[in-house]
Amino acid sequence: MTRAKLDALLVTAEANIEYLSGFTTQFAWNTPTRPWYFLVPRRGEAIGIIPEIGISNWLATSWCKALRSWPSPRPQDEGLDLLTQAIGEVARRYGRIGVELGAESRLGMPVADLLRLRDLVRPFELVDGFGVTRALRLVKSPAEIRRIRHICQIAGDSFDALPGTLTVGDSEKDIVRRFQADLLLRGADKTPYAAIGTGPGGYDSIIMGPSDRRLAKGDILIIDTGARCGGYFCDFDRNIAIGPPSDDARRVHAALYRATSAGIKAARPGATAAKVFKAQAEVLSAAGFDAGNVGRMGHGLGKVLTEPPSIKGDDRTKLVPGMVLTIEPSASYGRGRIMAHEENIVVTETGSRLLTRRAQREMPVVAI
Repeated sequence: MTRAKLDALLVTAEANIEYLSGFTTQFAWNTPTRPWYFLVPRRGEAIGIIPEIGISNWLATSWCKALRSWPSPRPQDEGLDLLTQAIGEVARRYGRIGVELGAESRLGMPVADLLRLRDLVRPFELVDGFGVTRALRLVKSPAEIRRIRHICQIAGDSFDALPGTLTVGDSEKDIVRRFQADLLLRGADKTPYAAIGTGPGGYDSIIMGPSDRRLAKGDILIIDTGARCGGYFCDFDRNIAIGPPSDDARRVHAALYRATSAGIKAARPGATAAKVFKAQAEVLSAAGFDAGNVGRMGHGLGKVLTEPPSIKGDDRTKLVPGMVLTIEPSASYGRGRIMAHEENIVVTETGSRLLTRRAQREMPVVAI
């Protein structure tokens, strides 16, 4: 905060409140009714400013015991009086309070209340505090990496079991429901994301939710999950052929496997995210494939499904040990079809290490 010239940092979003305060709850983030605030002064004690309903939950999970609360819901004043008072007590050197305003950040309060707060706390200025939270969360501790590896192993077990559950006539919704149930039974806390695509020779979207379309011979099935355990996500996919895949599907699958290997190899301390992107893109280009429509070939991973940096050609973020990344090349082929590979890795002192079990070199085939 001193480097960013901030007198305090105010966070309102789930990931940042969990990360800084330790507060965890199954309730607060599933309703927009009540906002939650955590104020971290550059000097002095941090304070939670929370609805009264959450006091016992907060005290049971957070290290921070300094609390102020109000009887929410109270739309006319959802804690803004308490928050204004707390900010007024902050030691003023720079006159700046950092708030979640930047790219890839989210607010856990109504924008109208933020605008009201801006006027209430003058002469303090509300500015973007994203740089501070980004820097803190970009590099994971060994404990964080263990949690990410754990959910990667859970999801890997579910992926391994998936082909044995597939039958012709299953709908995409059937497949995803069974897959998510299996993840939960194996120990995942949440499975908020399971993208699926099926179709003859491939699929045209890798983020579409499940439809009523039914599995048929000749389909290529992609299933991509973001499952969470202990507050940390995995994010990777697997491709499965329903019956023998076409020559085109085999060829793009092989090229993506090689591109993934190149991305993993390029992810070393001192390399940039752009260099990791280039390593993957060059393999696909040499094989005659255009990059898919995703806009990047991987990203950071942690308390949120997608975190900085972006593995793309103009992201100059330098990799350092402890960064957790997805390596995710995708390619267009055939008539508007897309295929992708994705693995999760951690950057180490000497290179990188897989957190997922690597996908098979040859696409798994479900015989029907």
